[in-house]
Amino acid sequence: MITFETLRYKNFLSAGNTFTTIPLSGNKTNLIVGKNGSGKSTILDAITYGLFNKPFRKINKPQLVNTVNNGDCMVEIEFSLNNKKYKIARGIKPNIFEIYENGKMLHQDAAIKDYQQYLEENILRMTYKAFCQIVVIGNATYQPFMKLNPVERRAIVENFLDIDVFTKMNGLLKSRITETKEQINGTSYKVDLSKEKIRMADHLLSSSEKSNDTKINDNNIALDKKRLLLAEWNQDMWTLSSDISTIIINDQIIQKTKAKIREVETLHTTLSTKHKSLYKEVEFLNSNDNCPTCKQEIDEEFKSTNLSDKSVKIAKYVEAMADLSEKISHYKNDLAGHMELVDEIDLINTKIRKLEVDIEYLTKDIERISEDNIKLTEEKQNNIKKNKEDYSALVGDHLKLTDERDTLLENQHQHSIAAILLKDDGIKTKIIKHYLPAMNKLINKYLHLMDFYVSYTLDENFSEVIKQANKESFTYASFSEGEKLRIDLAILFAWREIAKSKNSTNTNLLILDEIFDSSLDGNGIDDFIGILDTISENTNVFIISHRGDQVADKFQNTLKFAKLNGFSKLV
Repeated sequence: MITFETLRYKNFLSAGNTFTTIPLSGNKTNLIVGKNGSGKSTILDAITYGLFNKPFRKINKPQLVNTVNNGDCMVEIEFSLNNKKYKIARGIKPNIFEIYENGKMLHQDAAIKDYQQYLEENILRMTYKAFCQIVVIGNATYQPFMKLNPVERRAIVENFLDIDVFTKMNGLLKSRITETKEQINGTSYKVDLSKEKIRMADHLLSSSEKSNDTKINDNNIALDKKRLLLAEWNQDMWTLSSDISTIIINDQIIQKTKAKIREVETLHTTLSTKHKSLYKEVEFLNSNDNCPTCKQEIDEEFKSTNLSDKSVKIAKYVEAMADLSEKISHYKNDLAGHMELVDEIDLINTKIRKLEVDIEYLTKDIERISEDNIKLTEEKQNNIKKNKEDYSALVGDHLKLTDERDTLLENQHQHSIAAILLKDDGIKTKIIKHYLPAMNKLINKYLHLMDFYVSYTLDENFSEVIKQANKESFTYASFSEGEKLRIDLAILFAWREIAKSKNSTNTNLLILDEIFDSSLDGNGIDDFIGILDTISENTNVFIISHRGDQVADKFQNTLKFAKLNGFSKLV
């Protein structure tokens, strides 16, 4: 239960720069009196402005500031709830909005609007309209429950039955349904996309198992051809080597013959040199009688003996040289028969060298292709391994997305069930149906206490059926203003009692503005005051009236307002 304790305001409407303090608890019945314009009804605007940031009457917020002081407009309301003390401070020029809990200001980490929402939903747990239906009743702008449309009636009842939470839940649920639908669409797209990725990955995996196979196969064919050619060339090398081995044997004979020719030619050259030397000596002796060096005469006997010896030697040299020339000629004739082998050996050696180069390049080519096959095979295996890993990852992601979508679909199913329950014709209607008999019973109870004997019934759509004994049904508009006021008051007290039983919008405060001054006759006033005597001791009722002199004795406390020096004051 919210227990309002104190209302303070200054520079608010006609109030001056000194706080006007209204005790809201203590006396069960309070009468507020004063002349027109003295500031009696200011309490209505101050308390609704302080709590809900809007005055009770149709006054623009800038007009709430006292026009004389034109600033420092402040309203403070203190109340207790659940063993906690609260104070609301709200002002204009400067703008102030502060909430204190047990003396400590609540952190303002959001916009003023959000701060206000926190106050209404988490602390007061009532809306402005609900407050104006069961706490503050004003003759000037008060709209009775029976003049509200069905939607507004329902909202009021839901609020004090504390089931408007279902309406908020339904609003949140609609957002979640939309969000879930978007998530399902997004996840379904991702699931379909993952299916396509898996299909492509499966194709890629199949392709990767065949990847490089064509090139490897082509390489193997090329290897077979090159290895066959290498074998043929090696065979040719072996054949050429065999041929040259045979030729080399004959070549050894050639080399020996050449060596003999060189040996005989050397010997022939030596003999020829000696022959020429002897021949010169013989010519010298035949041509000269004296020695050219010592000028002595050469002895004839010496000359004859030397000529004879040298002639014999020359004859031997000539004979030996002729014999050597004959041998050379013989050896050269033998060599001529074998010289064609030299050309054949050179030709074979040329072929061998060419084959060696070709074999070397072919061997390197075979090694290169073999290495290429190894790389292609490793690349194929790596591709297969990577594609399998990618495929497994895609399958895992697909399963997660499928599970996520299934969860979202399950949430959507649960949301649809919750949506059915949270509709106006769902769980709220069941709760309202449960309370309707009690509501109708209480309304009729208070009508009878005010000597208004009709049967009043609200249905689940909050349409009324009003009957009198042995008469047809009436509508609210069919009654006089006094009878309408009795119905409005009966509904008011019924709502307060229901709210109290629910502990939702239960409060000690009830403020009624000029209800005695409008449609209630003397009997109605007495009946109404009699009802006040039956309500809880924890209720503090404030009646604003011009009839203070007529009813003052019926109240425990009287508050009188007057206008002094242009400012409203509590006197």
